[in-house]
Amino acid sequence: MKQQSRSMPLPNQSRDGCHPRHWVTQGFGAGNLVEEVRETARLAGYSLLDWQVDVIAVWSAFDALGQWVHRRNGASVPRQAGKSVNGIVWVIFLACMMGYKVLWTDHNYSTTCEMLDRFRKILGRRPDDNYGIKAFNRLVTAACSKTAQESYEFKGGGVIAFSTRTKSAGLGYSFDVVVYDEAQELMPEHVQAIMPTTSSGAKHNFQAIYLGTPTRAGSPATNFMQMRTEALGDACGDDLSWVEWGAPEIGDVRDEARLYEVNPSLASGHADINAISAGIRAMLPDDLAAAQEYFGYWLPGTTAASAIDAAAWKACETDAPMAGGKLAFGVKFSPDGAIVAISWARAERGAGSYVELYDVQGASGGTAGVSDMLLRNAAEIAAVCIDGKSGADALIQRLNDGGFPKKAIMQGSSAVVQAAATMLRDEICSKTLTHIASPALDESATRSIKRDIGKNGGWGFGDGPDSVSAPIESVSLALYAARTTKRDPGRVQEASF
Repeated sequence: MKQQSRSMPLPNQSRDGCHPRHWVTQGFGAGNLVEEVRETARLAGYSLLDWQVDVIAVWSAFDALGQWVHRRNGASVPRQAGKSVNGIVWVIFLACMMGYKVLWTDHNYSTTCEMLDRFRKILGRRPDDNYGIKAFNRLVTAACSKTAQESYEFKGGGVIAFSTRTKSAGLGYSFDVVVYDEAQELMPEHVQAIMPTTSSGAKHNFQAIYLGTPTRAGSPATNFMQMRTEALGDACGDDLSWVEWGAPEIGDVRDEARLYEVNPSLASGHADINAISAGIRAMLPDDLAAAQEYFGYWLPGTTAASAIDAAAWKACETDAPMAGGKLAFGVKFSPDGAIVAISWARAERGAGSYVELYDVQGASGGTAGVSDMLLRNAAEIAAVCIDGKSGADALIQRLNDGGFPKKAIMQGSSAVVQAAATMLRDEICSKTLTHIASPALDESATRSIKRDIGKNGGWGFGDGPDSVSAPIESVSLALYAARTTKRDPGRVQEASF
C-alpha cells in the first residue's frame, strides 16, 4: 500500500483485514471535520463504517487558513461497497451545515434520478414536506423538480444541484464543490463544460470529488485514469488524494472469499454478498469486466502516457506538402458526437507518406458540410475511412446518396482503428511520414494517450487530460485508407484518355 502522508494515520479498516490497495494523502493539515460529518450522517440515517470515516477525514482536512488540504479527491471502490454514501453525507453536510453550493454530476440521467431519490429520502421533495427527515427538510427553502434542473436551496445559502454530464453544462449557479459520480466515464469535454461554473464560488474554497470504479478496457474516458496515474507517480500534486480498494490481478472472479479482501463493507455485513455474486454472474463469461466492477481491478496498461513521442513527431515536420501518391481522407467523430475531425493523406507505394489536418468542427450541425466537400473532390479521392458511432452512418448514407463510389468508402471498426494507429506510429518512428506544422494536430498527436482496445493487446488513440484525440485519429484513418485501398483514381483517368 502506497501512502504519501505527512500526518495521516493508517486507515481504520486495516483492523478488519480489508486493506486499501493505495492510500495517497497530504495529511490532516490543521484538522478535519470528520466528527461533525459523522453526526450529520447519523441524523440522515447513515451509520458510517470505519473506512468511510477514514475517507471523510481525508476530504474534510483543512489547513491553517481554513482551505481544503485536498482539492482533488479520487476514490476507486468496487461496486456495492457504499462509496456513494460517502458522497451523499459529505454533500449534505457541506450544503446544509456549511452553506456550500454543490454540484452532483452523473454520466447517465437514470443514475442522476437514482441519486436524486436518495437525497429526497433525507431532504424531502419540497419545503414543508413530510417525505424525508424533518430536521433536514426544515432547512430547505426551495426545490426544483423540473427535468435536468433538479436542485435544492437551503437556509444559509447552500445549494445542491444535480446534472447529467454533457458537453455544455448550462447551469444557473456558481459552485464551490463538484462531485463526479461514475468518474470512470468522465471525459475531458465534461470537465471543460463544468469547471467554468466553479470559478466564482462564494466560499472561494473549491473541491472536486471523483467517485468511481476502474476505467473500463477501451474506454475513451481518461480523467479518472489520469488522476490515478498522477497519484501513484512521482509527481503527485500537493492538492491530491487518492484512495483505492481493489485486487492486483483478475484472478478467480467466482471465488467469493476474495471479495472480502477488496470490498471494505463486506466484513461488517453492510454489503450484500448475494447481490454482488449475482452481479458477477450476470457479467460472465467476461471475467475482466467482473474483475473491474466488483474486484476493483485496474488494467496494468491504463496509464495516461502519450501514444506518440513529441520529438519523433516533430522530426517528421516538413515545409513542403507531398504532391504525388494516392489521396485519401479520414473522418473521425468523437464518442459523444460533439466534434468531427477531417484529415487527408497521400501515400506512394513502397515510398513515403504525408498527412494533414483539414478541419475540426462541431458536429451538431450534421454531416452535410463534410459530405459536400468529399463529393466535390470524389474524382481525386482514392478512399475515405470513417469512424465514430455518433455520425459515421449518417455521413456514409449522404455519400451513397450523392453518388460517391461505394468501393471508396471504408467504415471504421476496432480492427481498423488498431491497424491505423499502429501504422501511423510505425511510419512516424521510421520517419517515412511527413506533416506540416499544425497547432491543433500537433497538440492532438503529442498529448493524446494510448488506450487499450479489445483483449488481444490492440490499442488506439484516446483523449488526454488536456487534449482531444479526434484530429490524430482522423489522420491515422486517412493514412490507413491511402495505404490499403486498391483504388487509384489517377490511374483510371490516364487509362480513359
